[in-house]
Amino acid sequence: MTAGPEPADSARKSGPVIASLIDKEIDNARANASSLQVRGLAVISSSGTLVTLLFGLSALSTKAQNFVLPDAVKLPLYLAAALLVLAAAAGIFTNAPRRSDAIALKNLTPLIAEDQYWNAPSSYAEREVAKTRLTVLQNSRAINISTARTLLVAIVLEIAGVACVTWAVTSLVSA
Repeated sequence: MTAGPEPADSARKSGPVIASLIDKEIDNARANASSLQVRGLAVISSSGTLVTLLFGLSALSTKAQNFVLPDAVKLPLYLAAALLVLAAAAGIFTNAPRRSDAIALKNLTPLIAEDQYWNAPSSYAEREVAKTRLTVLQNSRAINISTARTLLVAIVLEIAGVACVTWAVTSLVSA
């Protein structure tokens, strides 16, 4: 059985397909960045709430007559407060603006000002745009990896803070 004539679609150039893939990957990278920022905000909220509860409990315990916080409880409470504050700070850092060197506007000026670029075949421009978009994608992924690592640190700090609260409560109950 012989293959018939190739469909008309095969006459298409591969450049636009590659450019479309790069665009989709940029969209995915932006969605990932947004997701990381939202999770960073969640760490900020939960850590802040837990620190507030710790301070509230401390205020209540100091008002109770004859209540003395056992020494075995102080260290884990101090550690919990410090770890939760650090977790919140790391969560804030996940939302910090980051510099992107994807497209320097000064590099676009010659493309408009000089006839050799302006009058070049569109395939040249498509390739240059795809190269630039690929640079944007590479920068976005690098930033996302850094943000994800910071988020992981924030989550680990928050877990450690909660563990210290558990340690403090266990020490208080068993005292």
